[in-house]
Amino acid sequence: MAYFRDLSPLQIGDSGAIILPMPILIGFLLGVLLTDEEIVVAVGAGVLMAIVAVALIALFLYSPVLAGVASGDRAFGAITLPQIMLSTILLFPLVVVGSAIGRGFGDMFLPSPRVKQQLEELRAETRRWHEALDRLEKREGVSREKEEPPEEKG
Repeated sequence: MAYFRDLSPLQIGDSGAIILPMPILIGFLLGVLLTDEEIVVAVGAGVLMAIVAVALIALFLYSPVLAGVASGDRAFGAITLPQIMLSTILLFPLVVVGSAIGRGFGDMFLPSPRVKQQLEELRAETRRWHEALDRLEKREGVSREKEEPPEEKG
């Protein structure tokens, strides 16, 4: 995304600044997709996604050596290892926090079918309780009228 700005979904002026909002956005989307699961699963998926992203970054950086185009000497390692470490330090917290925030957002605004079913059952039970209380109040009202003598006017 930093090198192909025309194809990027986010248009950011500085090409290096894309590394900050994209992991949060992708983690957020992952968390929203995992709304049906527990928060631990969403955070674990964020960690797994960060590991895969760092592995892909390392594969991309070492691809010239793997293709046999460049030699893997100490200078090459001195350049690529700090880049991989920087990517790791930036990606892990951003993806994990993004997935936790997305999971919370999904819980708040996009409840799962299981949660919707539980809420509907709770509403039905509350209606039954209110109907039972109304019937009880009507019975007590009828029995009070029978027990109390009529008031005299005058």
